[in-house]
Amino acid sequence: MVMDFLAPSEPKTGEELEKPWKVLIVDDDPDVHEVTRIAVSGCRFENRPFQLLHALSAHEAKQILQEHDDIPVALVDVVMESDTAGLGLVSWIRKDLGNRFTRLILRTGQPGYAPQTDVIMKFDIDGYAEKAELSRTKLITAIVTALRGYKLVMSIETNRKKLKDLNAHFAEIVQQNALSEFAAAVLEQFTALIGKPIDCLLCGYETLPEYAGSEKIGVRVLSARGIHEDKVDLPLDVISSSDIRHAVSQCIESQEMCANADGVALPLVTRNGMSGALYLGTTYEELEELVGSEVVQLFVSNAALGYEKTGLLEHIRNLAYVDRMTGLSTFSGFLEAFYRNTLTASKLLVVHADIQRFRVIVDGIGDEKASGVLRKTGHRLSRTFPDALSIARKERDEFLILLKGNSDDDVQDVVARVEEAFQEPIRLDDTQLTLRPRLGFAMSSDPSNAAEDIARQASIALNDVRQNANSSYAVFNPLMQEAAFERLRLASLLTGGQEQTEFSVHYQPIMSAKDEGIASFEALMRFRTPGGAFLNTASMIEAAETSGLITEIGAWMFRTSFSEFSNFQGISDQVRLNVNLSPRQVHASRIYKDIEDAATNAELSLNRLVFEVTEGLFLSNDQVTLDLLTWLRKRGATVVIDDFGTGYSSLSYLRKLPVDGIKIDRSFIMHMDQDPDALAVVKSLLAVAKALDLSVTAEGVETVAQRKIMQDLDCSYLQGYLYSKPLSAADLTDFINKAVEPGVAFG
Repeated sequence: MVMDFLAPSEPKTGEELEKPWKVLIVDDDPDVHEVTRIAVSGCRFENRPFQLLHALSAHEAKQILQEHDDIPVALVDVVMESDTAGLGLVSWIRKDLGNRFTRLILRTGQPGYAPQTDVIMKFDIDGYAEKAELSRTKLITAIVTALRGYKLVMSIETNRKKLKDLNAHFAEIVQQNALSEFAAAVLEQFTALIGKPIDCLLCGYETLPEYAGSEKIGVRVLSARGIHEDKVDLPLDVISSSDIRHAVSQCIESQEMCANADGVALPLVTRNGMSGALYLGTTYEELEELVGSEVVQLFVSNAALGYEKTGLLEHIRNLAYVDRMTGLSTFSGFLEAFYRNTLTASKLLVVHADIQRFRVIVDGIGDEKASGVLRKTGHRLSRTFPDALSIARKERDEFLILLKGNSDDDVQDVVARVEEAFQEPIRLDDTQLTLRPRLGFAMSSDPSNAAEDIARQASIALNDVRQNANSSYAVFNPLMQEAAFERLRLASLLTGGQEQTEFSVHYQPIMSAKDEGIASFEALMRFRTPGGAFLNTASMIEAAETSGLITEIGAWMFRTSFSEFSNFQGISDQVRLNVNLSPRQVHASRIYKDIEDAATNAELSLNRLVFEVTEGLFLSNDQVTLDLLTWLRKRGATVVIDDFGTGYSSLSYLRKLPVDGIKIDRSFIMHMDQDPDALAVVKSLLAVAKALDLSVTAEGVETVAQRKIMQDLDCSYLQGYLYSKPLSAADLTDFINKAVEPGVAFG
């Protein structure tokens, strides 16, 4: 009579049939094999049939066991080719084969050969019976009991491996410092542990409550699977099911399991207050059946530990990604935001901004108050761009804004918003400052664009604004990068080696407008390759300034020009030497010593020197510049503004500056005899200069007509190709000899 639990069930289709349970029969008596086959014929356990494997000796059994690693039960005869062949096989299975899972049932037809109790315990034997005692019912009962033991052992082993993998995965996630990735991994691993898809949520805090300050923090969906996948990163309140919201909230608050009709919330209890809840869309009873309560508890404990550690590291990560001074993002946070948004935005607009004349602000109000200015600037940018994907302080007074790009009008929109936002002054205690931001733009339209590359392009555009000083913003184009690379290439020619550029000084005469006698010589740098080709002077100076080499080159210029000028023959002691000062030179503290050392070595008095500075140098009105120019004038040197009229010219500031004269830019002089507007500008500059008792030098005089106009307007000095192009010190001798002759007419 077949027992009820072994009764055949309704037949399944081919696709539904489970693989059979393999049962190994090891006995040297063929009749035992046949009897066993008949006994289990037609029987099923959990709707899976039995498949018998047969071995007539221990040797054959070893071969079968080596070929099949999924044999749940083996019925082994104790006495076969030897009195201990069965026990030897059992020992080989457990020790040599390393098989701890196959359940072993010993059988013998001779009662005297029954194994001792210590042997049964030593080799993890599931049962022993004499063959005569094994009726069909007892035999099947023994096999089913062994199968249940096999299932339990395999379940424990499977879960052990899963938990081992899970712990390794936890360690990897914690190393990545990513709370969102950790949460996603928890759900992935748990659904894998269950072995089937399931609706689930991991909810909790994104930051430590004790670090939240006055801001209220709430429970958020850190990760989700199934029907709630679209709720990730959102507050728990967005979950439509009130039962789920209640279960999760109560679970986190009480730190105890909370169940409802459709699911269960398991608490993630931590020591730092970052409590969370793992909500599963299944009953706890089903969990116990699928996984086991001990495994669930161990998993949740590991998840809580990982949540605690990852939460702390996330907090540290946030500290690295938040600028302490302004509360904005750091550059690292900006890059992460960029990469995150490339997945959803087709175009990203990067704005690189700085504050014009910020150095002057720092010098004027001090570092502490300047930090306050940066904080207020950051707050104003945040209010101005609520749609920004990220706003970061890159360094010092530089800010980065990340926006979604939609059209070509985006740049103009940003410029207009910034200009409007900073029309109102920044107020800081008793200080009121009007800031003028400069902006560089770069657009990313390809998800493969690296964030660093786009940020660098915006920086190149901002540098273009700084270089040209004729606009408050610029949009990156490849020519800017080519220009930057060219400056780098040229700078490399200044840094030594066999291909180092050769420096030399050429001198262009500056004549007195009244009698056309020599009044001065302007020293001009020349750069020449070892092959003798001259390089563009303006480009080389720009490259030297960009690379920081201008200070060293400037010192060489002082030494060489002062020395050569002091050796000029045939000129009076009233003739002066004009030298140009770069803004980078002016702000280098060593410039005082460079000038004094060069003048001392050349035995040249400073009252024979004229220092030319561009009017852009005065825009910042910083004390460093004013101090240097005041120091030069006190020692007898003359200071003039070069290229006057081409920048942000303001005649009103001339009377306040420590200068002695101006040089009118050649662009006005060259066209004044044909362009009434240019002539009007020249006349107005001369009139103001005369009222302020400033000398005026006209650059670019090339024709007799231009000379005549400037003489009639009572200009002080004339300079241009009408008299001479720049010449080397050796070639200047002929000009000096010619110019000192009475009655010489130029042109």
